[in-house]
Amino acid sequence: MNERISVDVEMRQSWRYASGAAMERFCEGLRNKRIEALRCEGCGRRYLPPRPFCGNCHLHLSHWVPVAQEGVLEAWTVVCLPFLDGRTGTVRNGPYGMGLVRLDGADTTLNHYLAETDPSRLAVGLRVRAAWRDDLRGAIDDILHFEVMQ
Repeated sequence: MNERISVDVEMRQSWRYASGAAMERFCEGLRNKRIEALRCEGCGRRYLPPRPFCGNCHLHLSHWVPVAQEGVLEAWTVVCLPFLDGRTGTVRNGPYGMGLVRLDGADTTLNHYLAETDPSRLAVGLRVRAAWRDDLRGAIDDILHFEVMQ
């Protein structure tokens, strides 16, 4: 039952998103290759990407903590279809890896590109590390992707 199914779908996607103060601070840290999470003073949960309120306690989050540039792959997929990147307006051709990465020091996952595209080389629990672009701009794509650590 390894038969591939291909479905042609045309989708129109249009949205606006205000990043807010937490994402602004987070992105400013990326400009300096610094990754930070927001920690809840009530339950101690560390949110990455940062958000304004704790999902458990519903407290306002304002305490920033550094997290590592390395972590664990919690989930992954390899996408074989082209994708229009809404942030850049460019098409990303397949295959490309996507993963949920829980960086050391964070309690939540960051959804980001993976350098690896071979499914036989990906597994939940693999250690990964951030690979940075040369010209940092203070945006999420300053992290080009996460690479599997050998």
